[in-house]
Amino acid sequence: MSTRNNHNIANSLQKKGFEKKQSSHTHLIYFIDGKKTSLFTVVSHGKKEIGDGLMHQMAKQIKLPYKQFCDVVDCPMSKEKLREFYLEKKIVTM
Repeated sequence: MSTRNNHNIANSLQKKGFEKKQSSHTHLIYFIDGKKTSLFTVVSHGKKEIGDGLMHQMAKQIKLPYKQFCDVVDCPMSKEKLREFYLEKKIVTM
């Protein structure tokens, strides 16, 4: 079972086009070319480490296969590649 630090996940997603909205948790909403999309996930303030189960749920929320979610978080997938993926799969439209 692998884990990731919640702050690292939030920071990585923000570098890839997600914008942070604060409430009781950190909401990360995906924007493409300045336009808000329906893709979002939530990162808890309380948990310092996020395990596989929760990361699978986060990946599902932002419509990514788990491996690609890990690539986004760990940085092999660039912001441009993520944008390309969403557009090619018609997950987001312009």
